[in-house]
Formats: sequence, structure tokens, C-alpha cells
Amino acid sequence: MEEGLELSPTDQPVPGSVEHDEMSQFREAYMAIVGALLWLANMTRVDIAYSASQLARFMTNPGPSHFKAAIRVLLYLRDTTDRALMMRPDPDRGLESFVDSSWATKFSCSGGMFFFYGCLFHWFSKMQRSVTLSSAEAEFFGTMLAAKEVIFIRELLIDLGFIIDAASVIKCDSKSDVGMAFDPFAFKKTKHILRAAEFLRDLVTREVVSVEHVSGVVMLADILTKAASRGVFVDLIKQLDSFA
Repeated sequence: MEEGLELSPTDQPVPGSVEHDEMSQFREAYMAIVGALLWLANMTRVDIAYSASQLARFMTNPGPSHFKAAIRVLLYLRDTTDRALMMRPDPDRGLESFVDSSWATKFSCSGGMFFFYGCLFHWFSKMQRSVTLSSAEAEFFGTMLAAKEVIFIRELLIDLGFIIDAASVIKCDSKSDVGMAFDPFAFKKTKHILRAAEFLRDLVTREVVSVEHVSGVVMLADILTKAASRGVFVDLIKQLDSFA
């Protein structure tokens, strides 16, 4: 999508209005397009996961801006038909994940990427269900979402016969997030989100996960949280392709 574009419910036409009647002829086409985009985003095209998840929020009543954004994603796919998931397994690398969150809208958007043996195999881009009071809090909730995914993945890998004997690394670009995950005395900072904080700290204490800080310029999950500029988006995609 275009840099900085934020699709909003305010762009949806009011039922009974002239604009609503005009958009009715495009509604089925919009639903078909977004359905196809969601399938691609879930299967192999992590690079459109954010766009597809945002477009899906307006499935039943899209406005002109939503339809225009959907067409823009189709044009991007037309120009990038050669993209594919790169799989170069490295047994020396375990379960790793990247997680990021944006705080630009009322409900923050969190995104996560999960790698095993250096291969990307799972990702998500979803809106948080509660309003956060700071960017650090948004990042913390995003890390908690990633930790829940990591727990499931670890159990699945164990069931498949893999030996998981070390903490799984969750990488984020928020130093505050890392600090809250390790500091058992940060009650004043997290008393309003105490249950979530204790959940993540417990996982860190039991060495199920380990939260590490990385620079924002190498935060691969950034493309799952916002409509980034073309330069940033292209750079992160290149880093993703060379990560394995």
C-alpha cells in the first residue's frame, strides 16, 4: 500500500447514500480480491500480509479508497510474480522470531515472523484488541502475542521429534520491552498490564523464551505493522531473502 496509508472505517460509505449505491457494484469483486489476497498472504506472500489483513477489515462495506488500495496490491503482485519463500535449512539455528508493533492508530498493529533452521515458516499481522497507552506497551503486547505463538510451535516441534533444549529467541526493537521482560521489579511500569507482564516474565524466567533487542533497521517484522516507505520496504525484503 502507499506509504503511511491508514485505511479507516470513516472511509466506508454510509448505507443508503449515493456513494454506497455506487460502490455496491464493486462489493463482490472487492470480496473476491481480498479473499484471494488473504490466501496468498497466509501461504507464501508474507510481504502482503499487512495489506491483506487491513483490507479484510472492510470486506462487507468497502469505500473507494479501500478498493483503490486493493487494486494497488494486485499491481504489486503482478510486478513481483517471481517472489517465493527462500528455504535454505541450517540445522545449527533453532527457533527464532521477530516481532514489532506500531502505535500510529487507536488499536496498535502487531506483526511477527517465525524461523526454524533459518527458514521462515509462520507469520502474523493482526490488530491488538485493546488500546495501549504508549509505544512501549504496544511493543510489549506484541511480544506477548509472539510468545504465545512460540509456545505452540515449540510443543509442535517436540511432538515431531525435534529436541528443543534452549530458550527460543524473540527479537524486538524496543529496549523498554526487553527491560520489562527481564525486570521482576518493574511493577510501577506494568501494574495496569500486570497479567500480561507476569506471563511473559514467567516464560523468560523458565527459559522458554528469551527477548533480545535488535536495531529497527533490521526489524524484519516491520513490514507486517505499517505501510512502510518504498525504500524501507524494499530493504527489509532484501534482508528477509538473505536471512537464511
